[in-house]
Amino acid sequence: MTLGEQLAELRFNVLRDRSNLIAGRPDSLWSDETLLRYIGDAERRFARRSLILRDSTTPEVTQVTLKQGVQTYPLHKVALAVISARYVNSVGNAYDLQRSGHALITQTTTLESLIWDPADPYSTVLPPGDPLAYFTDETLVYNRHAQMALSVYPVPDLPQDGTVLHLRTIRLPMSGYRNIDADLRRESEINEDYHLDVLEWAAYRAQRTFDGDAGAPTSAEEHKKAFLEAVVQATREAKRKLFAETQIRYGANGFSWER
Repeated sequence: MTLGEQLAELRFNVLRDRSNLIAGRPDSLWSDETLLRYIGDAERRFARRSLILRDSTTPEVTQVTLKQGVQTYPLHKVALAVISARYVNSVGNAYDLQRSGHALITQTTTLESLIWDPADPYSTVLPPGDPLAYFTDETLVYNRHAQMALSVYPVPDLPQDGTVLHLRTIRLPMSGYRNIDADLRRESEINEDYHLDVLEWAAYRAQRTFDGDAGAPTSAEEHKKAFLEAVVQATREAKRKLFAETQIRYGANGFSWER
């Protein structure tokens, strides 16, 4: 469905906000701008709760350009999580960085960043060079827009300046929700199977301030319940698609290095 089709569905079929006037000013209960704002909020909430928008191709979201001496980089404001980060070194070898965290990185000292000897966690820190690991818990709110930030370890040196990390991300919708022809003709980024479910939250937003004495067709809480049920279903579907059986991998997946 396009945004315009979603708007019409919400107004006429879900909220039943129809006017019988032949002429004169419209007597609709909600303006287009208000309903579009509710649809936008609903799609962002659906994406945030279900984590179904996976992106590895949108450059402004999935590419980070490294700079000499810089460890932490702000991500696009729609980024929710980083699934993986791939680096191509100066000789053309590509590899995924190990996912880590601040606490572990501050104790990591050898090339085996995530499999170091617990008995000796405080030896020499790795010098600047090709990144081996990334972490996203250095700061959870990069600025007032609550942007995520990605940090790399070790800190890039001059040879890494200008090279690009390629990310797989989970993100929010990027599209705007304005009452202009170009936007109304755009398709929603949410999977088509959930377009009508998303409108349940928009209807909840509208109905929760509705005068019940005027005869609301469906209560706000019923819309909210339908939305939350759809989120659960979408989350299960996303997990099913990403499921992979655990394999023997020594040093990971619960297997030790020792027999």
